[in-house]
Amino acid sequence: YSNMANRYDDLERKVGIAEYASPHDGFAAVVKARYSDFIVHEVDLNGNIARLDKIETSSSSAPAAAIDTPMQVDSKEEGKGEAANDENSRKRKLSESAVDGASADSGKKESDDALASANKAEVDWNGFKESLCKLVGDDTGNEVASFLQQNEPADQFYTLPTIADKQVRRSIHQLIKSAGFSSIVRANNHEGRIRVWHKAFFDKMPKDSFISGGNKPGKARSNKQKKSDWPRDRPNFLNFVLYKENIDTSTAAKDVTRFARLNPKRGINYAGMKDKRGVTTQFCSAFRVEKEQLLAINKRDGVGGGNSSTKGSCILRVGNLTYSDEEVKLGALTGNRFDIVLRNVDTGDDDSHDTIRRKLEVAGEGFKQSGFINYFGMQRFGKSVDTHEVGLHILKGDFEGAIDIIMREKTHGDSPRVVEARRTWAKRFDGVNVKEDEGKASEVEAKCARQVEKQCTRFMMCEKSIVSSLSRKPRDYKRAFTSISKNMRSMFLHAYQSFLWNKVASFRIRKGGSTEVQEGDLVLLEDNALGETGGRTSGLKGKRVKVVDELEVKEGKFTIEDVVLPLVGSRVDYPTGSSGDFLAELMEEDGISKDAFSRIGDKEISLCGDYRKLMCKPSDVTFTVKEYDDPLQPLINTDLMDLSGTSLETEEAKKDENTLFGMVIGFTLPPSAYATIALRELTKRPTSSEYQTMLELSGKCERNLSRS
Repeated sequence: YSNMANRYDDLERKVGIAEYASPHDGFAAVVKARYSDFIVHEVDLNGNIARLDKIETSSSSAPAAAIDTPMQVDSKEEGKGEAANDENSRKRKLSESAVDGASADSGKKESDDALASANKAEVDWNGFKESLCKLVGDDTGNEVASFLQQNEPADQFYTLPTIADKQVRRSIHQLIKSAGFSSIVRANNHEGRIRVWHKAFFDKMPKDSFISGGNKPGKARSNKQKKSDWPRDRPNFLNFVLYKENIDTSTAAKDVTRFARLNPKRGINYAGMKDKRGVTTQFCSAFRVEKEQLLAINKRDGVGGGNSSTKGSCILRVGNLTYSDEEVKLGALTGNRFDIVLRNVDTGDDDSHDTIRRKLEVAGEGFKQSGFINYFGMQRFGKSVDTHEVGLHILKGDFEGAIDIIMREKTHGDSPRVVEARRTWAKRFDGVNVKEDEGKASEVEAKCARQVEKQCTRFMMCEKSIVSSLSRKPRDYKRAFTSISKNMRSMFLHAYQSFLWNKVASFRIRKGGSTEVQEGDLVLLEDNALGETGGRTSGLKGKRVKVVDELEVKEGKFTIEDVVLPLVGSRVDYPTGSSGDFLAELMEEDGISKDAFSRIGDKEISLCGDYRKLMCKPSDVTFTVKEYDDPLQPLINTDLMDLSGTSLETEEAKKDENTLFGMVIGFTLPPSAYATIALRELTKRPTSSEYQTMLELSGKCERNLSRS
């Protein structure tokens, strides 16, 4: 196909995504032209599919909580795909209830009371400092503790470095709010960072951002159910199905908590995270909550955006409410069911209608029989496809090189302000002999770091953490890297593991094909990867593998679906033969060995490794070929449409030269598999959003791509 599509294929090949499992011809098609073209249902550990097949409304006469979530999107803009929708859709506006209704006088009195309490009680400063250091690092933790123990501090508060990890931020607030420390320290959020306030200035805290430190006059009543009030014969957890359109799981969970007036400390539990652009149905639970509270969510007009060709909405519904002794736990899924619409299918030739239909059916059957190579998708490697490069530098112990990659100018996507900030950083040593004048180098880097920090956006969590650290400790690149949240630091290393896995997978398919087991392959004998809490675990726990020998190949003891490749780590086994040799060669070319995964220069992170299946064969594959005339005509029903008895607004295709072809394909994947990679196998086309935005919803699908 076109050179433009090949350009995007080059990006995929850069991270090892290079082969296909089945020989069928591919086709161009538009994915996610409408958010309702991408429908996902979770599948629990018992094989139950999360479907919204029962919905109730509150019987209470009290008005339902207003969920002001209109996102009117012109159909032409929606049809341009994900990037256009994100750019043109209006931000959701949610009415916020006042957190602190106290007057200035009551705030002053509260501060005085806190000071008196702090003077009377003995504070376990060592315990506080130890706990905080575990969350923010020794340097920052010690600085905060020292600041809080000053009698007359120069500053009202201490601003922590940017912390991207939500769980870490939550733990910091929980520590500060605990009974032993709430009288001597409080915290609030400001511009994406946590400010830790000295007790002498509690009354100066902005009332609309007060987070930590006891009950306040005017605070909205909490709906936390006291243990003694909860009926003894009623289970503790209210399990339910959450149905959402055009909103991500994290935001939806916050909305449900806010508007159902749940305890914000607990919120709701969910089994998996789902993206914004789609229609998803997932399993959730809430602790000791009355059904009436959740049912307030359903007091909204409309049946969702799935049937409308002119506008879309953010929609939330809850249903299938039942009390249970078991709560929903993160990761407690066996997979996800996908139903996806592919629009304006183009087989690349001026085929007859019957030929186009036949080619699509052959592609569907090929996908159903062969499955796909279980690559890690492009999401794993970041927008600039350099996340794995950072991981490699960390494994080499080159923290300066890793930070240079994170901070360097990106190929696309940054605003002019951010581009300028990155260029400023790259030039920070201009005119300075770094090797001979370390003092000057430190001085200019600290100054530049302070300047660049002001230019970083709130989404640049890694960059802000880095320059914040370097503004205080210039030239200490290891310290700067470890100032990034643990999850983000792990992400870089996991990306490099994924890069190696993809490269070896492509080599294995080229040399040995996608259907037969070979001598030297690793096979998975046992996988009991369920944690004690009921959620699935990543890593080696519960997994057992062996190397296939010649006799086992002859006997046909294993199938290609048993074959795994390792995510390189300190405790994994490796395939023998050519695949194992190729992996060793890859690492040698990159200047590392397997030992590098055992001695990472980051004491908080360990890379034991894991195993991932070479092939993924989707289950319950279904596909239907559609003919239609309106480029944005709805082609699939949502749960909410089915529940309300709403049928698709369809018109019969005229079956002329302007008739458009589409495909509705459904399949179920395990949690670790990528739907984008599955579609890549089906269509034989790149997975990037940049490629998708070049496609057209009518006429020749790829006509905008260069064919020179």
